[in-house]
Amino acid sequence: MMALTWAGGSEVAIADVPEPTPGPGQALVEVGYTGLCGTDLHICAGEHPRAKPGLVIGHEIAGTVAEPVAGLAAGTAVVVDPLIACGACRACRAGRSQTCERLRLVGIDVPGGATRLVAVDADRLIPVTSPVDLRHLAFAEPLAVAVRAVRRSGLQLGQDVVVIGGGPIGVAVALCARNAGAGQVVLAEPVPTRREFAASLGIQTVADAVGLRAEVVFDAAAHPAVAAVVTDVAVPGGTVVVVGVYGNPPALDLQAVTFAELSVVGTRVYSRQDIAVATELIVSGRFDPEPFLTRTVALDQAPGALAELRRGVGVKVLVQGMS
Repeated sequence: MMALTWAGGSEVAIADVPEPTPGPGQALVEVGYTGLCGTDLHICAGEHPRAKPGLVIGHEIAGTVAEPVAGLAAGTAVVVDPLIACGACRACRAGRSQTCERLRLVGIDVPGGATRLVAVDADRLIPVTSPVDLRHLAFAEPLAVAVRAVRRSGLQLGQDVVVIGGGPIGVAVALCARNAGAGQVVLAEPVPTRREFAASLGIQTVADAVGLRAEVVFDAAAHPAVAAVVTDVAVPGGTVVVVGVYGNPPALDLQAVTFAELSVVGTRVYSRQDIAVATELIVSGRFDPEPFLTRTVALDQAPGALAELRRGVGVKVLVQGMS
């Protein structure tokens, strides 16, 4: 079967790969759509330390069960939870598998969804029985990141929010915060096209966060310049939530954390409950992913779409699996 693969260096290729054979406890999923994100861009630039050349990329996967498994009938719509935890480390034993010491992901450590079929552990499937567009379900994984960030923040009704970083995750965080009862929600983003997209969804935007103040501040940019200002944006007693993943440890004003009694909260991907909540938000219509899904391409168009995504064209690209 043909698949979108990282061939090494900065080369992306459509390659013929073997069809997966599910192992014990695994399910075979017919891929409907797979979303491409910043992680895929890092992989395809040779910047991800765990990815190996020849990898089938894509971890934002929605599809249907190919064969009956674990009580699910063939054809059941599913969202794939791509996290692969060891189940044995201290974090896993404490029920925090998203912080597993040996956490792996579908589409990074094992073949991903930018193809026709993918084999995953059956307990990683979130079944959907209500009628829903598989394109929309492909956004459940990134939405789960936003769901977890807002839940980790401890946001209370009426509290003001600043989100720094206007990529898909940052915009999703702003929408989730608004849906959770935040007061004023402001998104700071220097790129005009990203601000325009957020504004089209009714989000107040500014070019930078200097001078803003809020009880809850989300860093969805993971840029050293943002780390330098987040403690100024949070009001005394406020909370800073680090959503983006920094490549190198940034400088953070810990004196400001102490003097203003700030809480700094980390959030890593999502729990099983978070991605289940994200799926339900989409299925119920309480979160509409359609505006994010700016382009859907066939597999042979995926390398070009990936290159355009790297140039900042569009918001979310979906690669179609089964034709």
